[in-house]
Parts: sequence; C-alpha cells; structure tokens
Amino acid sequence: MRFIVAVVVVVLAALMVALGFAQRTVFAPPPSVSSTVSTADSEARITVVPSEALHGHDGRQTVSISGSDTDSVFAATGRTSDVLGWVGDSAYNEVSFDETTGELVSTPVEGDTADVPSPADSDLWNAEYAGADPTFSIDAPDDVSLVIVSDGTAPAPDTLRVTWPLSTATPAAGPLIAGGLVVLLIGVLLYIWAIAHHRRNRGPRRRSGQGKPPRVTRRSRREPLTSGDDPAAGRRSIRRSIAVVPVVLVGALALSGCTADYWPSAVGGAGADASATPTPTSTDAVPDEQDDLQPPVISVAQAERIVQRISTVASEADGTLDADLAATRFTGPALAQRQANYALRAKDDGAAEPIAVPEGDVTLTLPQQADTWPRSAFVIVQSDDTAVAPIALTLVQEDARANYQVEYLTSLEAGATPPTVAPASIGAARLSPDVKLLTLQPDQLATAYGDILSEGDESEYADLFEAEGDTLREKIGKPYKDAKREALPETASIDFASTPDEDPAVAFATNDAGAIVSVALNEVETVKPTAEGAEVNPEGAVKNLTGIDKTTKGIEATYGVELLFSVPPVGSDQKIVLLGFSQALISAKELS
Repeated sequence: MRFIVAVVVVVLAALMVALGFAQRTVFAPPPSVSSTVSTADSEARITVVPSEALHGHDGRQTVSISGSDTDSVFAATGRTSDVLGWVGDSAYNEVSFDETTGELVSTPVEGDTADVPSPADSDLWNAEYAGADPTFSIDAPDDVSLVIVSDGTAPAPDTLRVTWPLSTATPAAGPLIAGGLVVLLIGVLLYIWAIAHHRRNRGPRRRSGQGKPPRVTRRSRREPLTSGDDPAAGRRSIRRSIAVVPVVLVGALALSGCTADYWPSAVGGAGADASATPTPTSTDAVPDEQDDLQPPVISVAQAERIVQRISTVASEADGTLDADLAATRFTGPALAQRQANYALRAKDDGAAEPIAVPEGDVTLTLPQQADTWPRSAFVIVQSDDTAVAPIALTLVQEDARANYQVEYLTSLEAGATPPTVAPASIGAARLSPDVKLLTLQPDQLATAYGDILSEGDESEYADLFEAEGDTLREKIGKPYKDAKREALPETASIDFASTPDEDPAVAFATNDAGAIVSVALNEVETVKPTAEGAEVNPEGAVKNLTGIDKTTKGIEATYGVELLFSVPPVGSDQKIVLLGFSQALISAKELS
C-alpha cells in the first residue's frame, strides 16, 4: 500500500510540473494583439486617431501605415486640440475603438475635401514619422492624437494597423512547477520509507514448533558483499538518494523562478507593487484650479525644436540676404529690422549683421495658456559663447497651419534678471494690452519710454522706470540727442520723435502678478537745412541706405527699437525695469 501511495504522489508531481511548463509553452498567451482598419472608401486627405482609439488596449502602441497612392506617408503626434486645429474645416477619417468587438473602426467626418498643406515640420507636433509604409512605436498620453496624411493631395493611406503588447505572465506556472517538485520530493521520501519498511519486515523469523536456531550458512570469501547484505551500506545509499533530491529541486526552482512572469503578483511582483507606490508631490498646487487652466501652447521640447528651426532659417537668410526666407520665421518689428539690414548690406559689405538667433540652450520657456489661435510664447536662449548676451524671443503663431514667428527679438542687458514665472508645463496667461492691473498698461509702455528717451529725468514717466542698468538711455537717450544737436552746424536742424510701433504689446503674467512685456517704438530723426542753399550730407548707414550724398530737402531716418520690460503689479513700490532691447535703422528717405 505504501508503494502505491508513493507512486500516486510521484505521478501527481509529474502532472503538476508538466502543467506548469505547459503554461509557458502550449498554453502561453500571445505576446500582442492587433487591429486593422481600412479607409479605402474615403476620399478624405486626413486620418485622425484620437488617444481613446490608441488606448483601445493597454501598453505602448506600434503603428503600421500602408496603402498610400504616393511614395511617402507622413504621420505625427500632437495635442488633440492642436491636431483638430490643424485639420480645421477639412474632411477627415476619425478612427475609434469598438469596445464590443475589440476592433478599430473608421468614421468619415464631413468637411472640405480640397487639398491640404503638408503638415511636415509643423511646430505643432510632438513627433513626426515619414516614409513609405512607415511603422513606428509610440506611447501616446491621454490628450495626444495621431494625424496621418499622404502628400495632402491624395487620399490618406487606406490601411492602418495598431498593435498592443499583451502580458505574457503565467502566474500559475511557478506555483505548479515548484509545488510539483515539492510533491515529487514527498513521493520520493514515501517511496524510500516504503522500501525501508519492507526491509524491516523481511528480518529473521523462528520456525514454528522447533527449538533449534536457524541454520546460518557461511559466505564464501570470494562472494562480493552488496549493499543489500550490509545494513550500513544500505543506509549510506539511501542517504545519497535523499541528498540528490534537494539538489535537483533547488536547480529546478532556480530555473522556474528566474522571472516574475511565473508567479502571481503578490509573490513575484513585489517590484511592480513597489514601483506603483505614488510618489509624494508638492502640495503647493491646487488641482481644482489647475484643471480650469487652458493648456500651455508648447512644451520645452517643442520650444527647443522651434528655436533650432528659427536659428537655421535666420542663419541662412542672414547669409544670403533673403528677406522672403526671413519672412517665414520673422514678423513685425523683428522682420523690419532684418529687411532693412539686408537692404543696407546689399549696398555696404561692411555693415554689421543683425542679432543672430543662437542654437544654444533654451534657458526659459514661457508658453501662453491657450487652445485657440493666434497664440504666443516667450523664450530666452543662451549662446554657447557665454560672452554673448542671452537673446529673448517673443514668438507668435497666427493659425494652426502656420509656424511660430519671431515678433520681438531683444538682447538682454548685462545683469538683467527676469521675474519669476510659472513652469513651462503650466504656462502663463497673455494679458490684454490695456490691462490695468500693472504699474503701467502694456500699450502705454512705448509712449512712456519714448518720452524718457527724449526728456530724460524731466519726463513725467521718469519715476516709474529704473534708470540704473539701462544702457539704452546712453545710446539714444537725451544726452545722445543733445550731443547730435550741438554737433550740427547753424545751417541745419534736427528733430526727434518717438512713436509706438503698430504691432501690439505682448504681455505674459508673472508669478508676482506683474508681467513680462515686449513692445516696440520707432525713433525718427529728421535733419533739415535751415539756410538758403544749405545742404544736408547724410553719413554712414543712412547714406548707404538712401544712396544720397547730399540734399537740400532733408533726410528722415527711422530707427526701430524693440524693448523688453519687467512691469510690476499696480500698487507695487518696485519700478519698471528694462530687461533688454535691440535697435537698428529700418528706413531712411529724402524729404519731399
């Protein structure tokens, strides 16, 4: 009976081990699940895959696109509101995930079926993928969607396949294998116990009815002694057999338990549980208030990519004097300075180049909180050459299909310290030009500072602005203007005028309820002869730009001045600080 029990236990152990290994082989789950959707019946130029469809199953998504009528396919990920903003009124295929069938489905969204521009290199995208039948892997956040086009003129690729990884964990495999080996050990012990019991029962017995002792035969000296004949040897053999079992057991357990996929999460997933423990976060933020905020228009990664692209365009345009190329990345006062510089350098090879946009580190990114257009952002870029002053860029994007352009470009003053602002992940509100929550309204800054440049300390606005560290006053302020008047002969006169630029001020809220404000003004110098027969002889850049050596009518030169201010909140005892500026001749002409 003991042998039968031992055999049954050993068979049970074998079944458990076999079933455990089967969990990892014939019964192993598939490593992934896929779904394919076709848009062959649609003429739409665009396909949009929202995050809800990308998250039809858990895990990182592998996307395969095919079926384009062109040689190239373009796909990009971006914030859902940005993707839909770029789509605009165009018809598109919207892909969704059917929870019932577990498959992707496509639904046409009506709209304009006209051609769309290529979305390649748009500043909206987080990542771009291009090529013939591309396959790529993404891990889309909840607010990110995928946009797919061919070339904008042909229908979107008609086949989309998304693959998600599946868990290959078999939590029953480890316990079955380990448990089977433990049961096997029990079976072997039972078998050994049965053998030992059997041998004890086979010991010497008296014959019934006889008083003579049993006959003992003498063993031949040549006959070998076996373990069955020597009890001590038998016991050593049993001990060796027993010692082999733990060795086999330990080795098998090491092989079967080398990965947490073999075990339930409570046993093998301790590491996963530990990593899932929430990390304490700052309690300064108020989630309910943050939920009401609009999202920042760009991320730090986008800002770095935008600055790099602007730097590349600026470098090429500055080198070739290509104003049209510059206009793709510059606008407003920043573009006016470059256009005038190109015109001047076309006539004078020795003229200085405009302020460059470095490819260095973006040390500050302050995006506007917005999900509509136009939108803006403010960045500071530090050149790799630390001897060069950092550059501040105020960027604007007019619509979803346009790229960001530099509207204001200023070189920071030495020692200038921008006010504390919100992190890029939160962004800041763009304030109205006539907001009354600041020491001075943004749309009044240009006029007020222009008056200081003309009147100096006698200006009615002088007490509002910090004079220390303001080097622009030395360059084009009242002392400069007085010196130019004194240098003119009695036969000529010079007048100065300051007018705000037509581009509106761009103001971003700071953490102290103040603002960083970018504005521009135009400084106009008019020189006229005052005596009969007198002439005005323009010099330097004015002469080169006008091409006039002398005139009896007079010359008008306009200098564009871009300004960056830190403006404190109303009621503050702090002053308005000039953080940076750029100043250049933008036009010159003979008076009529």
